[in-house]
Amino acid sequence: MHTEKFRHNGVEHEVRVICDGESVYVKVFQENRPSNRFRYSATMDVIHDMAAVAGTDAVKHLIEIAKRDVINGLK
Repeated sequence: MHTEKFRHNGVEHEVRVICDGESVYVKVFQENRPSNRFRYSATMDVIHDMAAVAGTDAVKHLIEIAKRDVINGLK
């Protein structure tokens, strides 16, 4: 599991990235509780295709979306 911390409005959040071999899942937590109801995911095929065709890091993009949603107050 990969984790990445960030602060918003003085509150520390932790982005967790988990891979089950078929898909990658991203979710944000605050004090071990979900920061919102959203979970972001992509299959390994999509991640590979985005890297090969578009030169895009899909996991990094999912992390950015997850952070932005917390910052924008999406619950």
